[in-house]
Amino acid sequence: MSVREAVLALMLSASVASPVLAEDEVPEPGQSPIIAAIKDGKLLLDVRYRFEYKSQDGFSEDAYANTIRTRLGFETAEIYNLKFLVEFENVASIGSDHFNSTTSGRAQFPVIADPDATELNRAQITFTGIGKTPITVGRQRFNLNNQRFVGAVDFRQNQQTFDAARISSTLVDNVTVDYLYISRVHRVFGDDHPAGEFDSDSHVISVAYDAGALGAFKGYGVLLDLEEAPGLSSATWGLRYENSVALDEEARIKIGVVGEYASQKDYAGNTVNYREDYIHGEASLSVARFMAQLAYESLGGDGVTGFSTPLATLHKFQGFADVFLTTPAAGLEDLYGTISYSWDGLLKTDSVRLFATYHEFESDLGDMDFGAEFDAGLAVAFRKHWSAEVKGAIYDGAGAFADRSLIWASLRFQY
Repeated sequence: MSVREAVLALMLSASVASPVLAEDEVPEPGQSPIIAAIKDGKLLLDVRYRFEYKSQDGFSEDAYANTIRTRLGFETAEIYNLKFLVEFENVASIGSDHFNSTTSGRAQFPVIADPDATELNRAQITFTGIGKTPITVGRQRFNLNNQRFVGAVDFRQNQQTFDAARISSTLVDNVTVDYLYISRVHRVFGDDHPAGEFDSDSHVISVAYDAGALGAFKGYGVLLDLEEAPGLSSATWGLRYENSVALDEEARIKIGVVGEYASQKDYAGNTVNYREDYIHGEASLSVARFMAQLAYESLGGDGVTGFSTPLATLHKFQGFADVFLTTPAAGLEDLYGTISYSWDGLLKTDSVRLFATYHEFESDLGDMDFGAEFDAGLAVAFRKHWSAEVKGAIYDGAGAFADRSLIWASLRFQY
């Protein structure tokens, strides 16, 4: 029996068993269980307007995009140990398309990867009849740890989701086990882009142990078999450690550390024989509202192939300018520092955060200069459902990587 057939058989058995396991669920007198599940369900609404400006050497014109992203969906309450969720997504450009959306064909502009799209974002069924072990099947979003290897890419207007089956268990105290089988990847480029979807026979495995004061230990495996992109197919196994220690609770002084290592090799249809390493370390100091962090990230490269993370939320890493969405063949080292300051309840807001980061980039192989970048921004949350953000990035390029500068301004409503 194949993995795909095994997953389907598991879900069929769970669906057949659910009415028996749900005998104790009794609706209000005169009310059907279906009506009760809808009545007690949850409306899902997420609307974000964003302005993005991008100037990049080598293009005859600067790009700017006014886009609005709307997600509308509904999640039922439990009925016979089942929960249903459906969510639609629309991305629309306001005014003229003064940018290359990746599908518009406007090659005179730099890329701002927010093409118009109307599609089914999520459609999933969750079975909760096994204690502390929900099983979810259908189109869903998934974030692995900090999203360095698998993520929903929520920064872009069109979210990345997966046709997948997921089993998550917390049966053992302080231990979380996750398994995700991915049959199809719906990428941020949308259905109209030739690389907008990947057929997949991929697996994600994760085990996390919360050791309390000793920190959190996480092990994971990401086995990607991508039919339309065999060169991105890889097997990655890694370990991650996170901890935060309070030095003075009254003064709100604490230190944080993160250490991570992963090894990657070719897998499935990838014809290139390679093995590369990933190293990540962070040290941070927080004093009340102030935080300072120094960090290092390395993705190996042998001159032919670089360490690959095609399903990651890439905008979170290696600078907001998104210069290194694909790791250079010579690999990449990123030494960076971040400072931030936060306020709670400032001018009737829920929270305000001011932040800035500086990156120095060079190759992993040969120590070639890959430039530097400065990022800064201001994020505000207010009136429970609203948030706004203004941020910018200036990348000073080197070698084959062109100078560029970007500005974003967004307003978001989530319910």
